[in-house]
Amino acid sequence: MKCQMKLIEVPYGNETVRASVSADSVIFNGTMPECSPLADLEAVVLARLDCPTGCKPLKELVSQSDKIMILVEDNTRQTPVKRILPVLINYLEQHGVKAGQIEILIATGTHRIMTEEEIIEKVGLDVFRKLRIYQHDCTEKNDIADLGTVAVGPNKIPVQVNKRALAVDFILGLGNIVPHCDAGYSGGGKIVQPGICGIATTASTHITGALLEEIPLGDAENPCRLGIEKVAERVGLRFIINTVMNANQEVVDVVAGDFVTAHREGAKIAAKVYGVDIPALADITIVSSHPCNIDYWQAMKGLVAAYFTVKNGGYIIFVSPCYEGLEHNHPKLREWLKYSYKEGCDVARHTVLDDESSDLVAADIAICNARIREKANILIVSDGLSQEDIGVLGYAKFDTLQAAVDYVLQKFPNGKIGVLPRGGDCLPIRR
Repeated sequence: MKCQMKLIEVPYGNETVRASVSADSVIFNGTMPECSPLADLEAVVLARLDCPTGCKPLKELVSQSDKIMILVEDNTRQTPVKRILPVLINYLEQHGVKAGQIEILIATGTHRIMTEEEIIEKVGLDVFRKLRIYQHDCTEKNDIADLGTVAVGPNKIPVQVNKRALAVDFILGLGNIVPHCDAGYSGGGKIVQPGICGIATTASTHITGALLEEIPLGDAENPCRLGIEKVAERVGLRFIINTVMNANQEVVDVVAGDFVTAHREGAKIAAKVYGVDIPALADITIVSSHPCNIDYWQAMKGLVAAYFTVKNGGYIIFVSPCYEGLEHNHPKLREWLKYSYKEGCDVARHTVLDDESSDLVAADIAICNARIREKANILIVSDGLSQEDIGVLGYAKFDTLQAAVDYVLQKFPNGKIGVLPRGGDCLPIRR
């Protein structure tokens, strides 16, 4: 009897790549649940401003004389900032705040600076023309202020932040909540740390996540997240507006208010929206980095999702365009990637947090990569990474998804296959 075949399709940026496999070999498809979008996003945002979670309405928190800073993410994130900003700015103006009192700081973290075209696409042309807009640059030492340290358990976290945050009276943050491999979930206080912080602060919180016994994906109470929130509190984050979006990049809900309480509410929603059922571990997991495709630094989130779905000694086939290559602002990443998991952890534990030449932020990425590649063999389909990049990552390159699948099935003729079409933001859940 002829074996029935199944066509596997996963995103590759704006395109789709395909492979044909035996239908009975596929044990999960990793599809997110259907979640209907909000009928009127702007109306819901407005309602949340007057009925927030964990604090008074925004109009009662902001004074007419306040200098206000709105923190927004960069182009590595998908929050519909240009739809939310007009609602927020109009709300503030209706309650006596003039446009000249409001500024925007783009929270780039340790990412590259955005182009003017990218900024306009992020905030919208009207807002771009109306408000003063600045970008955080963690490499500009003269722009960074030292606010001492905060403690999470035995860990002391240096608080280094963009000086502009100290020159305003009220800080709001916009963001989106998805599962995150260090912070448990994105959103909330992450708009401050790493968004507008110095390298030592980001190194401290993120290396904490890397050194945990398990990757804290979906754990909103882990030490990395708690450190982020201690820093955000010290800096003075007063209010957040966070979205949760479905697989079609449509907003299904909005939370607003206190940056911890509202975030936790949003994390519960995100767990339902991004959760995918994993009935059993696969011998072979095919994962796309979508929607985190800009570079490997972002795309690796797909590998983290795959890590939770594949057997020890199995194979991960990683599909990602990595349009802008391996990384930005982190040349030390290549050195950290050469370490094994144990070596990387040992070196990181003995590295001083403010030794920026060591780049512990890159160590976080590299240690996570080592953890995954020591669990499973990784094959990659990518046009954006050079052979040198792929070699230092410890992967094997294939030109097509079908070629990678055929290679692995020679090793595992009866291997069970799992598929994660949106590895960049899904949350694998073992039932």
